[in-house]
Amino acid sequence: MVALNNDYFEMNWIEDPGIDSWNGLPFSGLGVDEAYVNITSSVARNLWLYTLSEDCVRCPFERRSLIKGDAKSSVLTFSTRRNLKFRILADGGAEYNSATNTSSRVCNDIAANLGEFGVYDLTIGANDGNVSCSLNVAKDPVNVYLPLAAILCGLIIIAIISTFATYGIKKLIMFCKEKQTSNKVSCEMSDYGGDDRTTQMSAKPRKQRIRSIDTFRGLCVVIMIFVNDGGGGYWFLNHTTWDGLLLADCVFPWFLWTMGVCIPISIRSQLKRGVSRWAILLNIIKRAVILFALGLMTSTIGVGPDLDNLRIPGVLQRIAVSYFVVALLGLCFTPRTSPSENRFAVSDCREIFQDVIILFPQWIVILSVVAAHCYLVFFFPVPGCPSGYLGPGGIQDGGQFFNCVGGMTGYVDKIVLGKNHIFQSPTASYVYKSGPFDPEGILGLMPTILQVFLGVQAGAILIHHQDCRARLSRWSIWGLICGVIALILALPDIIPINKNLWSLSFVFTTSAAAYFLLAFIYFLQDHVRFWNGVPFKAPGMNPIIIYVGHELAYNLFPFNWKFGNMNTHFILTIESLWGTSLWIIIAYWLYYIEFFLSI
Repeated sequence: MVALNNDYFEMNWIEDPGIDSWNGLPFSGLGVDEAYVNITSSVARNLWLYTLSEDCVRCPFERRSLIKGDAKSSVLTFSTRRNLKFRILADGGAEYNSATNTSSRVCNDIAANLGEFGVYDLTIGANDGNVSCSLNVAKDPVNVYLPLAAILCGLIIIAIISTFATYGIKKLIMFCKEKQTSNKVSCEMSDYGGDDRTTQMSAKPRKQRIRSIDTFRGLCVVIMIFVNDGGGGYWFLNHTTWDGLLLADCVFPWFLWTMGVCIPISIRSQLKRGVSRWAILLNIIKRAVILFALGLMTSTIGVGPDLDNLRIPGVLQRIAVSYFVVALLGLCFTPRTSPSENRFAVSDCREIFQDVIILFPQWIVILSVVAAHCYLVFFFPVPGCPSGYLGPGGIQDGGQFFNCVGGMTGYVDKIVLGKNHIFQSPTASYVYKSGPFDPEGILGLMPTILQVFLGVQAGAILIHHQDCRARLSRWSIWGLICGVIALILALPDIIPINKNLWSLSFVFTTSAAAYFLLAFIYFLQDHVRFWNGVPFKAPGMNPIIIYVGHELAYNLFPFNWKFGNMNTHFILTIESLWGTSLWIIIAYWLYYIEFFLSI
């Protein structure tokens, strides 16, 4: 018996249930995050099973199955991704049953916290006219978090070893070079009779690239690819259904934010080189058009080029439009010569806030855009929906706002673009049954512009402050400001954090995290030079080609593959890491051959 238990725990870290079947129930018939529930009722009449997922907020119970009486058993398969509630009703005539309607309920609701590859017994019995319901574990589930913990520990150990090894080798090489140079200088001084006069060679210091920006951008691309490859099947490594925030929700806004960081640096550099504003404008337009066209192309992958149902919004399209607006704004208001370059032009106090002062006209425009967005979302009437509605519609709140998914945000897309030209399978539609909604739609562009401009502010700090402490302190202050605003908006539920709507609280939350992350990476990589940015630096220097390549090769071997049932998080995580690692290798090969795609 002890040996069997040891064997079980040895295999459990890869989610092996330890046996092939349980009482005739094959585990090969289960997918990832699934369990068996054996339902037995000794009640003479037929009953009905209704279920409710914790992921569906303010939703009714949904009819799942008929439960036959007279001790007849049936086995159902349930998802274990999120916790469930079971409700047993005497009347199953309605597809949905309100959470507050208990008129035909035969027993108390049952909390069903099911686990992967578990087997459970749902027993319904009658005693003296009273019906009792109980859910018991017949076979323990596997621990789905052990594979992730094991893989993460392995990756962390590899990262620590490689970081310290690289750091040590670099220091050793520098020490050897210094020693070699010292010996050479001593020898030369001896040859020239000990003359201690030295020749000063003046050279213009070469400006170094801020490597932390590439690393941060690469981090976004790598996580984006991993999530698009399935994220190991873990629900918390994917996008939230509606309100809330998970890691996958942060990646796209972080990427947009880093794009904003680079915009003032690029425009200022071109203006200082004497490039005309007209030429810069043409380059901005060209880049935006190419990105938008690439987005339209990739949106047809897997569905074909059906123009009647072509999805117009998308990730690259949002990047294109937000880049165009913010870059155009920067081009209009950026002077050829910064006042901070002339030490007599500004006072000490003004110089401290130079990064904010120089962006002040642009801030006025951006805040006007934000004000217009707030008016449209909260005050503009939407037919059949309450003003300021921010919910997922569908079956939430008894279905009274069924066609109001996203409120004004969803309404604008359907009116302007048409229902067939927006995303048909959003996350919310599976849970709330709310239909098409595009998380990259038109109205969401307005807060996205704010997101990019908050990145511009970080870039202005880089331009106008050369001292490391000045940069780190200002990024931290802006991070705190954004964080406080996010808390003020989100905690009282004034504006919930919502990636689908690209809400203002979402913008400030992700921007706050971006400020702190950039400060942290900058300190490690550009200041103390403890980390060289591996494995994110190279993907960050070729983000578009890596992202588009991943989109094109999504279902192609060797980037993706299937082996066996693919019904465990362990094998799905390995497959996701494999595809992500291949694109990292490709990025470093492009870096090695010095191929950088500039759009």
